Amino acid sequence: GSYRRTMCVEEMQTTEICSCSHEISLDCPVVTSVIDDANFEKTTRNDSGFLSRVMEIVTTYQDLLILFDLEDDDYDGLDAALLEALVKAQNVSNNSESNEVESIHLADHSNKKGNLSGVQVALGWNRPDFAERLLKADNSSKDEIALGSILIHALAWNLHEFTELLVSHDASIPMVAANTVVLYNTSHNSQHLERFVRFNMGVKTKEINFTKETIDCMINKLVSNRNDFRSNVSNESDPYFELMVWAALSLYPEIAYMMWKGTQEPIRAALFVVMMLKRLSKANKIIINAHEKQTLHAMIVKFEALAIDILQGLHEMDSTVCERALNSGWQRLNNKTYMEMAFRCRARDFVAHPACQEICERRWKGALTSEVNFIIVLLISIFPFLLFTNLVTFRPEISRGRTVLGTFLNKVKGYITSPSVKFWLGVMFYISFVILQTHVILRELQFQSSLSPVKIVYFVWFTMLFVDEVLQLSMISFRDWFHNMFNKIDLLMYVLVALGLILAHVPTEDSASSTDSASSTENDPRRYYHVGRIFLSMGCILFYVRMLHMFAVDSALGPTLLMIQKMIRDFKVFLLLFLIVAVAFGIGYTIALTDPEDWRETQGSYVSGIFFYTWFQMYGELFVEELQDGSGHYYTKADLSVGRKQFVVGLVGVYMAIVMLMLVNILIAMFSDTYTRIKVREDVIFKFQKLELLQETEKSYLPPPLSFIHIIVAKLMSRPLTSSKKSDSSNKWKDSVIRSAVIDCLEDYLKKERNIKSSETATLLRESTKMLKNRIFKLQRHVENIQTSIDNHTSTA
Repeated sequence: GSYRRTMCVEEMQTTEICSCSHEISLDCPVVTSVIDDANFEKTTRNDSGFLSRVMEIVTTYQDLLILFDLEDDDYDGLDAALLEALVKAQNVSNNSESNEVESIHLADHSNKKGNLSGVQVALGWNRPDFAERLLKADNSSKDEIALGSILIHALAWNLHEFTELLVSHDASIPMVAANTVVLYNTSHNSQHLERFVRFNMGVKTKEINFTKETIDCMINKLVSNRNDFRSNVSNESDPYFELMVWAALSLYPEIAYMMWKGTQEPIRAALFVVMMLKRLSKANKIIINAHEKQTLHAMIVKFEALAIDILQGLHEMDSTVCERALNSGWQRLNNKTYMEMAFRCRARDFVAHPACQEICERRWKGALTSEVNFIIVLLISIFPFLLFTNLVTFRPEISRGRTVLGTFLNKVKGYITSPSVKFWLGVMFYISFVILQTHVILRELQFQSSLSPVKIVYFVWFTMLFVDEVLQLSMISFRDWFHNMFNKIDLLMYVLVALGLILAHVPTEDSASSTDSASSTENDPRRYYHVGRIFLSMGCILFYVRMLHMFAVDSALGPTLLMIQKMIRDFKVFLLLFLIVAVAFGIGYTIALTDPEDWRETQGSYVSGIFFYTWFQMYGELFVEELQDGSGHYYTKADLSVGRKQFVVGLVGVYMAIVMLMLVNILIAMFSDTYTRIKVREDVIFKFQKLELLQETEKSYLPPPLSFIHIIVAKLMSRPLTSSKKSDSSNKWKDSVIRSAVIDCLEDYLKKERNIKSSETATLLRESTKMLKNRIFKLQRHVENIQTSIDNHTSTA
């Protein structure tokens, strides 16, 4: 046989391991075969004690011998042999140690160290195949808790193959989940996790020590609004969910998916991962390289697709159970429903699923069974008796009252609380307020004018609008409220109108001398009034722009609002590039058309010219004649040389070429790309906007100024200000039918995934076999041709 020196450390002694291509026995031929080897003679020529050591090993330490064949150059087999040698040496060392000495990572389980020590060594070498062979060799040595301690190291090192192996061999997942804090504090991405917690929870300390309370607060902070935030630890926990959260935050996609497959709430868990990762993508300085960014976006797409696939299976199995599941809550995630979590993580494809849309349509109609529009709501508002005609239809439980008065009250309450009716009532009252505000500012709001009934109605109405906006802000966090583009417009327009009204009514000391002092701006008593009207004009513009919000209810115009929002971002990029070019060429105009003494005489008024000419030249007003003869408003120097005039004309041409041919076309291309991306998904975008509009509409019974009735009634009855009610959100999953149905859908999905992988493997095997057969056939033909050539040559010779 062949011989090779292999080092094996066992109690600080070096042992030579003999390896042969046939089985070792105690008979002399084995040793003889080793002695007869030429390489052995060369090796032992200067070592007279080597033979005795070989004999001692073969006779005394036969269990330490590792057999493998070196002639095939199987380096993987050599690695396995070295690994097995280390395992056997460690077992001998462990057996020779005192019982007081405990093995590392396996405390209190020293009686089952056998193969688990080898699994530890295999973990360090990242050889799951060898660990699997050890675990299958001796099933009696498996210990769930000991395997769980090894699993913690496999998770921390992101060894997903080892993790899957240990989980399949019944490693203690609850024990690992109970020590999740260790993973957070010792993970390779611990600094990454600290930055996320600091960003999400607003922690400003330099170092964060993860505790169970910190992790629980982080989870609740992600799913909860400000008014219902709770930091207490939930009694309903899921060990797979806890490990999935850690793996997702650590950007370990394989481990996160593996743990997701074992969760009790697969749909909700997948949506939570999407929410968490989207929040992570917004955090600055957390994603440090392109690979992590790519991994993060891939995980977002994958887990949202997983939630949709399980929901689709549940919807196909039983639509009734699917509806109950969508309206159910889970205590671990603060009893948030599927719809609430999908909206919070902005999972548009999930919301656009038919199962979610059925619930959205039912919630949008409220107590009604027929669709209403602006005309119907307007007619019923003018002629209330139409409510009891066939113009609108109600649900059977609303129409059937014990008495006529009860039926009447049920219909009135059902009509007013219906989100669709509240939306159109809000639109009607908002248009009325904008018209009233325009009339008050144009006709009623005069300088030093007294209060009139119209102005009082306007002030009260404006105050109720502001109070209603404050109430909406109090129900959610400021971050979620400010995320909406129209809420940003609301904040700005209320501030502008409030400042305008205050400045327009600032009292002056001498109003009688306004005519005499009109020529002096500093002494003009109407100067605050004029500034106030400027603020009011800007506020009125925003109030009219705010009317675009009503288009969200239309499937064609709703996505257009998102296009406008995205195009504003594109315009910001264009504006930045344009300002750089405009300032550069504006300064060029100024240098070419002026001298330093002109600058001192005008006291720097040329600064306005830098922006005036370049801005309006973009719209086609070139000002070439003014720039040439010096007759412009900003550049009035007429004694310019011909060369300087020609240079300015050439400068205008270059500027227009850069702006009109390059920058404007870049802006058009960006707008076109934005339009195309949104147009392709306009149906999904509209359905998500409808849900956003639905949740906003459900927050109050009546639109301002009638909302004060709801506030007074709510205060008197000590009820919350929102009319939305979570059906089955506090049942804590007591309905076992829903849970079993969701788990069945998950098992069906995993079974389909395994079948797809098997079919892909079979297809690949068939293609490889076919390709191999073709190559064999070609080789046979080639051999036949060669043989024929040899035969012909032989016969010729």
